[in-house]
Amino acid sequence: MTMQQLTVVYHPLYEEDYPTASVEMPKRVAVIRDELKGDFAFVTPQAATEEDILAVHTRSLLEEVKQDPLLYKVASLAAGGAMHAAQLACEGIPSFGLIRPPGHHASPGSHWGFCFFNNMAIAMERLIREGKLQRVLILDIDLHFGDGTRNFFQGRSDVVVANIQEEERSAFLEKVAEALESASSYDLIAISAGFDRYRLDWGETLEMADYRRIGEMVAKKAVSCCYGRRFAILEGGYYLPHLGKNARSLIEGLAVA
Repeated sequence: MTMQQLTVVYHPLYEEDYPTASVEMPKRVAVIRDELKGDFAFVTPQAATEEDILAVHTRSLLEEVKQDPLLYKVASLAAGGAMHAAQLACEGIPSFGLIRPPGHHASPGSHWGFCFFNNMAIAMERLIREGKLQRVLILDIDLHFGDGTRNFFQGRSDVVVANIQEEERSAFLEKVAEALESASSYDLIAISAGFDRYRLDWGETLEMADYRRIGEMVAKKAVSCCYGRRFAILEGGYYLPHLGKNARSLIEGLAVA
């Protein structure tokens, strides 16, 4: 196996202390940044536009988030970071969106769970509307069900959302494998990368090495079915002592070609 160049999408504003739950702290991004800096190329994204956000969310939700200028600035930048990571993947460059706030609990007209805009949905919808993607697999490995992503794409044939919710380690990994093998072809595979399934985090399910294994499975499937197009973006993960190392484990697996 060889390692392919992987790019990290990051902006210092992701470490801003905007209004949110105390566990969703700026240090979550900082510890991952410290772990990855020097070993991977970092690029800076632009914020998503109102048009990008409104392709997924209602005007009322957008205006609600805009009531706090700092929150809106960072949340729109997180969506833009996901868009940048997805675009890199379309160009054949594996990527990881080191973004904050997370997004998979943000539905078209509502949000909860530390999420404000659905970063993944905004990124995928933009590329689909531009005609760059026809069929996408979103693999959500967060501890919590990605209801917002499901709610937006539900009933559509162009986006398959696989929320892995097994509570036992081997069963979890088996479900990941099944999701990757369940369809013959995709144009891109995206990971909503929550690390709160880690054995020392809230989920108490996965070992650190399991994240690399998941990354490798995704990379292998992407190489075989969609020209290697794959990327991940940060969702949950709250055990700070190992969060950076868990992210590295997934990323190193994702970079295998």
